[in-house]
Amino acid sequence: MDIQPTVQNIADAIASVLKIEVEIANHNFIRVAGTGEQKSGVLHQMEGDLVYQSAVRTGSPVIIENPGFESVCKRCLFYQDCSETGEICSPITYKGDPIGVIGLLAFNEDQRIRLFENTDDILKFLEKMANLLASKLHEHEMLEQVTNNSLKMTKMMNLVEQGIIMVDEQGNLAEMNVKAKMLLGINEKTTSEFQKKVCKFLKKIDFTYQNKRQTVSLTINGQEQQLLVTLQNLVTSQRASEYLLIIQAVEEIQHLADKAVEEKKKSFESIIGISPQQKEVKEYAFKASQSHSSILIQGESGTGKEEFAKAIHRASPRNDQPFITVNCGAIPDHLLESELFGYEKGAFTGANQTGKPGKFELANKGTIFLDEIGEMPTQLQVKLLRVLQQMEVERLGSTKTKPVDIRVIAATNRNLQGMVEDGMFREDLYFRLNVIPMMIPALRSRKEDILALSDYFIEQFNEQFNANVLGFGKEVKELMLNHRWKGNVRELKNFIEYLFNFIQNGWITLEEAESIISRKLDIEKQGQSPSPSFSLEKMEKETIEKALIYVKKNELPIEQASELLNIGRATLFRKIKKYHIDTSSHFDTFKV
Repeated sequence: MDIQPTVQNIADAIASVLKIEVEIANHNFIRVAGTGEQKSGVLHQMEGDLVYQSAVRTGSPVIIENPGFESVCKRCLFYQDCSETGEICSPITYKGDPIGVIGLLAFNEDQRIRLFENTDDILKFLEKMANLLASKLHEHEMLEQVTNNSLKMTKMMNLVEQGIIMVDEQGNLAEMNVKAKMLLGINEKTTSEFQKKVCKFLKKIDFTYQNKRQTVSLTINGQEQQLLVTLQNLVTSQRASEYLLIIQAVEEIQHLADKAVEEKKKSFESIIGISPQQKEVKEYAFKASQSHSSILIQGESGTGKEEFAKAIHRASPRNDQPFITVNCGAIPDHLLESELFGYEKGAFTGANQTGKPGKFELANKGTIFLDEIGEMPTQLQVKLLRVLQQMEVERLGSTKTKPVDIRVIAATNRNLQGMVEDGMFREDLYFRLNVIPMMIPALRSRKEDILALSDYFIEQFNEQFNANVLGFGKEVKELMLNHRWKGNVRELKNFIEYLFNFIQNGWITLEEAESIISRKLDIEKQGQSPSPSFSLEKMEKETIEKALIYVKKNELPIEQASELLNIGRATLFRKIKKYHIDTSSHFDTFKV
């Protein structure tokens, strides 16, 4: 039915040559083509199609010399009353399946004679005509497939972000997508305008400069535009070629590059910090993330060295590969070697019978983070150096090495250079690790981040504790800003979590939190904590004394001291009394 006009033309041609009527039906026995009286029934369901059914069912030709009286005719509506005087039909097969039938029909004695005078030749002729019909269907399907593929290609071309143009050797345009028209400032109002702009562009292209980028300048809508063009030669035959031109606006490329950089920089958004020092370190870390060189991150405990290592990996070209962490100080020395380098079966007593890959193998193509690298035993430093130099590992119990492609980020809170001078850390390993040095500043040196981190942790703990803390009061903030935070971000987080266990609503003020904080400090002192540094009362007393000295020096009334401290006058006198501050050393008399 898809090629019905072609089928009808073939039927007409056969009828004119043989002077016999022709009928062609599909596998559903709908008359696709016909001649003579049969032509009026084209595109209609056939009646009395038992002969055709037999041909389709058996896949063999059927010859009817006595229509209406043959055995196949018994179930036909026209049994013993058939208008035909003879019939020969042959099935039409396509890809091994019957798809229809072609029949030659005689309706008078002359046609009957011509039909049966050489039956063998007629059958051969029908077979060839059936094959012709099948080939026409194949051509149609191929053409339809090519058309569909062309439509798909056009749709795909219009989906890409680059302009695409295809031209032949003579420079004649074959294909152009919507993006290319937009980049060249082309609209299709007139054919001449379209061709003029395409020709103007193509004249600027060096067709000998293949598989490389070339920059083309065009004036589009009165503005100078820079276009980046990549030319490729598509050889379609020995005698003909086509050229594919991929076009991009330089401005768009720059925009996409900037956008990609911004996306990668988002990896560092999880590291909270608004201070100039922290912003500078994050910018430095981002630049370092784009290479494959080793990085050594140094900083006090609790400054967030692992968070920086993770962010560097996420922003790096290896971000879709593993990130493996090894704490060199947390693993016993006798286990660290097998943990890092892996082992073969039977390498030692208790070893896994199938062997085990080490962390370096697991990190292949990705990043390995060696935390507390200063704790690594000297004997393992040699083996680590070999991995970094040769980029290959050897499992325990093995004589073979395996290549690895890894980026190493190491971190320590120790003075690694001092350890080198003292002979506790290999100098060659130090230099191999310290290709890109990074120093994370302590929290006390970037006080702006204390409050930013506090807000972040409050939000976290509100969700964790199902609480509704609004923030810290001014006095608590002041004390926090003046605290040294020897444990850095980790200590700050632990302090806020401690407060959340006792205060879960409203503002955390000094009046409310003072006894809670003091209790914590007393417990820490009793346990001889190595860093019980949060001396709340001492800090507050010193702050008040500083304010009193300032107002005395500038001959100001005592109210100015309360304003400097952001507390009320009555609160100031209460604090002076509480801390037994000798006001005579500050004022002869209070100026009220």
